Amino acid sequence: MLKNTLFLFLSLVLSSLSYAQVTESKIDTAIVTTPEIDAEYIGGFDGLVNYLATNLSFIGNPKNKRSVAKEERLEGGRLIVRFIIEKDGSITHVKLETKLPKCEPCNQDAIRVVKNMPKWKPASSDGKAVRTYVRLPIVFDVD
Repeated sequence: MLKNTLFLFLSLVLSSLSYAQVTESKIDTAIVTTPEIDAEYIGGFDGLVNYLATNLSFIGNPKNKRSVAKEERLEGGRLIVRFIIEKDGSITHVKLETKLPKCEPCNQDAIRVVKNMPKWKPASSDGKAVRTYVRLPIVFDVD
């Protein structure tokens, strides 16, 4: 009888442990739009500008502009890339919020550069890292 009771007790304890699972709650996956401390590129604003200047490709029209029809010439301008800085500082969900309609190479290069950025210092609220959106304007000057 003692053996059966001990077996039953151990079975109940072990079975209760086998169902313990760690899952993320909606709070863990929520995107905080107004964190107490914003996400920051490591190196600050100057570091971000330097990274963009170093990694964006030069995009230009052919030297002989007559060889390209006027409506097919590339035009620069300002686009906005939107992405999420995760709790670990990684970058995900990169999208163009505002595109350059006459410069698809500019649009693609902006996406490439943002996806390849190093990790950021994540945003925080209540002393804990949180997910947050970042909107990054990038200006292309196409000659």
